[in-house]
Amino acid sequence: MIDEKTAQKLQKIYEVFQEKEFGYLKEDLTEFFQERDDVVQKIKDVKFNKIEFFTSPETNSIGFTLQDIQVEFFVETGEDEEGPWYEATAEILDFSGEE
Repeated sequence: MIDEKTAQKLQKIYEVFQEKEFGYLKEDLTEFFQERDDVVQKIKDVKFNKIEFFTSPETNSIGFTLQDIQVEFFVETGEDEEGPWYEATAEILDFSGEE
């Protein structure tokens, strides 16, 4: 169960994604946080202003770094007969040296 303070941090992360024009990833972020308790725990344990956000136009990605991990969402877009679509893939880099 996510406490209120952590839920507020998760909402702030979404707001940063929105400001950087990746707001359409809200559902993907929600699913990611539901599946990755370890990342949510790290977010809970760090002050929000210590989370570093970044985007990369070359890879059409957005992410954040906190403590000893980096989370990056790579977005592929396209259009078909049903209209525009996107697929987001999250990758986690762990700098702790633990496996």
